Amino acid sequence: MGRLFWKFFFSFWLTLLAAAISAGSFVWLKHATDDDPLSRDERLIDFRGIPYVHVAADIGRNQGLEALSAFLKQSQQNRLMNLMAVNTDNQDLLQRRVDVSALSQARRLLAKGKDRIVEQVRIGDENWLLYAPLAEPEKAPGPLFKKSWVLKHLPLLLIISSALLASLFFSAVLAWYFTRPISKLKKALQSVADGKLDTRVGSQMKNRRDELAELGQNFDFMTSQISSLVNGQRQLLHDVSHELRSPLARVQAAIGIAQQQPEKVNTTLSRLEKEAERMSDLVGELLLLSRMETGVSHNQPTEIDINLLLDEIVADARFEAEAKSVHILYQHDGQVSLLGQQELLHRAIENVLRNAIKFSDAGGNISIRAGLDANARHFDIVIEDEGPGVSDADLTKLFRPFFRGEPQRRDGIGLGLTIAQRAVTAHRGRIEAENRSQGGLRIRISLPL
Repeated sequence: MGRLFWKFFFSFWLTLLAAAISAGSFVWLKHATDDDPLSRDERLIDFRGIPYVHVAADIGRNQGLEALSAFLKQSQQNRLMNLMAVNTDNQDLLQRRVDVSALSQARRLLAKGKDRIVEQVRIGDENWLLYAPLAEPEKAPGPLFKKSWVLKHLPLLLIISSALLASLFFSAVLAWYFTRPISKLKKALQSVADGKLDTRVGSQMKNRRDELAELGQNFDFMTSQISSLVNGQRQLLHDVSHELRSPLARVQAAIGIAQQQPEKVNTTLSRLEKEAERMSDLVGELLLLSRMETGVSHNQPTEIDINLLLDEIVADARFEAEAKSVHILYQHDGQVSLLGQQELLHRAIENVLRNAIKFSDAGGNISIRAGLDANARHFDIVIEDEGPGVSDADLTKLFRPFFRGEPQRRDGIGLGLTIAQRAVTAHRGRIEAENRSQGGLRIRISLPL
C-alpha cells in the first residue's frame, strides 16, 4: 500500500474517533443530568442526615429495636436530626405520622441503590427503612434538557452531527494537504509549457514523504531529460549547420573557379564530387544517429553469431590497414550468439576499428580481443591501437556528436564513435575509452548475453 493510502486510512479513523468521542461526551452529560432520580420532583429527603442514617442502621443491626428506638428519640429531643424508621406496613417505630410522599421517595432511592442516602435493616422478622425527611419540601433543580423528540433521539443525532463536523474538518485538512502540491505541479507544468525548462518542484516538497513527493521527483527528472534533449538538439543543429557550411562554401568556391577558369573544369568536378560525397556521408550518419536516438528501427532483433560478425569486420578492415602498413592482431574465444540488430552492431564495431586504423602510424599494430568476461554474462570486445591517444580531458567528450578534439583528430565528421555508443547502448551494453600506459587508445565494448 502507498503512503497516501495510510493517510486516508488514519484520517477516516480520526473522523470516526472524533465523532464517537463527541457523541459519548454528550450522552454522558445527558445521563449525568438524569443521574439524580429526584431531579424532576421536589426533594423530600434531607441528604445531611446520611451520617445519622448510617449510625442508626448500625445500632439497629447490632443492638436491636429498643436501642434503635432510644437513638431515634434522643436525636429528635436533641434536635440533631429527625430520623424515621418505617416498616413494610408504613408504620414508624416511634408511632409518628409518616409522610407518604417522603416515604415513597425514600423507597425509590433504595430501589435505585442509593444506600448512602437511605438504608434498610432487618431486625427480627421485619425490615425497617431508615431515612431523614426534610421539614419542608425543597424544589430540586430541573433537568438540563426537556424530554422531547430531540432528547429521545439525542444519541443518534449527536453521532450524525459529530461525524458530519469531523468529516468536514478532516476533509478540509486533506483537501488542503493534497491540493497544495498539485497546485505547485500545475504551475510548474505551465512554466515548462512556456519554455522554462529549468523549472523544478522537488525542493518545494522536501518535507513530504508520499506519492506526491515522488511525482515531484519524477517531474524534475522529466524536465531535466527534456532540457537535456532540447539542448542536445539545439547543439546538434548548430553543429550540423557548422559542418555543412564548410563543404557548401567549398562547393561554391569550386563553381566560381569553374566559371572563371574553364580549363580547370575536370579538377573542379572532382572537387565537387568529393564534397558531395562528404555531405552525403554526413547526412547518412545524421539519419542513422537520429533513428537510434528516437528508437526507430526497421530491423527486427535476430540471433547474431558475434564471432562470425567480427571475422567479417576484421577481414574488411585489413584491406584499409594494409594500405597504411598497419597490422591487425585478432583473437577470440569460442562461439557466442546474442540477440540484437546485426547492422547496428556491425556499424558500431567497424567505426571503432576504422577510427583506430585512422590514427595508427605506419608499421603500428592494432589488437582486437573478444571473449566472455569472468562471470560469463557479457561478451567483451577490446580494441587497442598504438596511436597518439587523447588527452584525459577529451576522454569524457570522445563520444559526443561532432567532437574531434586535438588537431590530429580533426579529420572526418566526428560522428563515428557517437554512433558506436548509441548502437551499443541500444543493445543494453556499454562502451568505454581509456589511454594505454604504453601509448595509444583502448576502447572496450561490453554486450550482455
